[in-house]
Amino acid sequence: MEPTPVPGLGDSSLHRYLDGEFWSLKNELSTLLGCSPLFRHRYDLSLDEMRALTFQRVKFIMGLPLLKRAIQEQAEKTKNFVNRSLVIGEVLSTADMATGVKCGIIYWLFGGAVRNLGSPGHVTKWLQPLQEQKYTGMFAMTERGHGSNVRGIQTEATFDLSAQEFVIDTPCENAEKMYIGNAMYGNYAAVFAQLIINGRSQGPHCFIVPIRDEKGSLYPGVTAIDMMYKEGLHGVDNGILIFHKVRIPRENLLDKFGSVAPDGQYHSPIKNKSARFNAMLAALTPSRLAVTFQAMGAMKLGLTIAIRYSHSRRQFGPKAKEEVKIIEHQTQTLRLMPHLATALALTFVSRYAGILLDEDIFHGKELADSRPLQALVAGLKAYSTWENVRCLQDCRECTGGMGYMMENRISGLKCDTDVFVTFEGDNVVMLQVVVRELLAQYTKQHKEKPLFSCLQNWAESGSDKLRTSFLAFNVDIVDNLAFLLKAVNFRERVLQRSLVARIYHKVMTKKEDFFSAWNSCLHHVASLSLAHIHRVTLEQFSLAVRSCPDQEDQALLMKFCLLYATKLVFQERAWYLEHKYLTPMASTRIRSQVRVPGVQKKPFVHQLSALCFLKKQSCQSSIGFHSWIFMPLGLHVHVFIAYHDHITLQSLSDKEMIHCA
Repeated sequence: MEPTPVPGLGDSSLHRYLDGEFWSLKNELSTLLGCSPLFRHRYDLSLDEMRALTFQRVKFIMGLPLLKRAIQEQAEKTKNFVNRSLVIGEVLSTADMATGVKCGIIYWLFGGAVRNLGSPGHVTKWLQPLQEQKYTGMFAMTERGHGSNVRGIQTEATFDLSAQEFVIDTPCENAEKMYIGNAMYGNYAAVFAQLIINGRSQGPHCFIVPIRDEKGSLYPGVTAIDMMYKEGLHGVDNGILIFHKVRIPRENLLDKFGSVAPDGQYHSPIKNKSARFNAMLAALTPSRLAVTFQAMGAMKLGLTIAIRYSHSRRQFGPKAKEEVKIIEHQTQTLRLMPHLATALALTFVSRYAGILLDEDIFHGKELADSRPLQALVAGLKAYSTWENVRCLQDCRECTGGMGYMMENRISGLKCDTDVFVTFEGDNVVMLQVVVRELLAQYTKQHKEKPLFSCLQNWAESGSDKLRTSFLAFNVDIVDNLAFLLKAVNFRERVLQRSLVARIYHKVMTKKEDFFSAWNSCLHHVASLSLAHIHRVTLEQFSLAVRSCPDQEDQALLMKFCLLYATKLVFQERAWYLEHKYLTPMASTRIRSQVRVPGVQKKPFVHQLSALCFLKKQSCQSSIGFHSWIFMPLGLHVHVFIAYHDHITLQSLSDKEMIHCA
């Protein structure tokens, strides 16, 4: 009898390089979850049952020594704790997206708010019992009337000097907290509210507000309304929170950036209210990067399932010969391979962002002082979540009717991750964060000049010969990585200078206010932001390829790096033609590079299985094992149990399968 297959990650040199120093951590956790009966996927549960199962999964996960250590490292801010937390979140989301998201709400949003916005005393008081699962938390920022515009939230926290308490109140319908995860189970909430002292607002601050007691009963003055059914993430209980003059101790203000003394005096190390607000939001940057890792995990899982299916499913072929695997059909590879290249690129650039975050936090640097990093994370969040949506749609179509079945997970991943494009910051708003920082960086280089002098200087330089002169290259080099890197860099610089010229003209010549000028350029802003993220992502991918120690792995990764770079230029080929960076002949060559890249030629098609990120047993997808199989739920559960009892699917006869059903 063959040994029992063990869930986990692939164990090749390439897999280990892709996950770097965290391969062992990811493999250990993936194996633990894959072997746990609690993580067998169920599709016959009611909403309440799904939520209860998710809650049990969260409790199981947080009881693991590996996760307890991670929370302790979070509290102590040990070296590399951010990257470790991010890869843990990726693995949890791959096992079950609702569980990964709920863990993120409790430990990385609520816990992160305490860690990044509170004092050392707050960290000691709140994180230790959270680690011990004595309570669960939630993160209450979004309101009915304000989502992206956090500065405009209307929930109030009024200081009562005589009682030494804050009074948390929802003054109107628009101030109701909405879409709050863990709202129907959680005990405490990190609530963002306007801090009001003597009738004057000091801007949004974060407060720890009790919601439920140990028995699950709501505290007086707190109303929680279940938002019930959503497109996905059914295991996450989202709700509305309303506060009617709820009193909390003065000490429940997370006071790293602003505190209230017993005499009612407000103190802050940052005097400027706008700068203080930005510092508070900057402290939440790690949770935004966590969404990138979750989206990336969904892409990897979807691609692993679709590629495995494509290697086993056969359709059409030469006359009188065996049908060929659908992975060998050009249209199949044209749809899947660019997504695989993007997933690989995101793997390296997200790790790069995580390293930068780790270094800043470990060395005590305030994230508010790392504006370029904030912008990078915001851009990656938008880019990765949009790419995930497109990737999973193609994975669904490339697996045919099987991909439509819930048991094969792709359709569920689509529903669960669709929300990623708007939560933790609407993607279009995230793109604006990137470009505002690009403008700020230029201004910083010319400190002695006011903003619009800088803009004028920049705009006037827009006529510089940025581009390669018309046909200054040979079409033979369009498949050269150096050329493609220069192309994406060129696009970013041209978009940057032309945007500044437009804004300068609107504000200085047409006398428009800055908001109107900015608003009329938002399409341009979005294009520049994505061009910037594309360039950074491609650079990090190319650096990672060059650093790969194994020659065969490096050769395979280079094929995908070239495909990714070619994809970036190809999808904007009209723009490059307009700016005379490409000739029609070169554009045709670029198109050919996408259509028949090295990754579509043998033997690379047969090497694709080496790039599947997870072992079959970790996918929990029927078509991850066999292309033909469809198992109704009862059969699926029985066969899964049999599988772990050393009985392979192949050994089950028709009679045994009927018996199992």
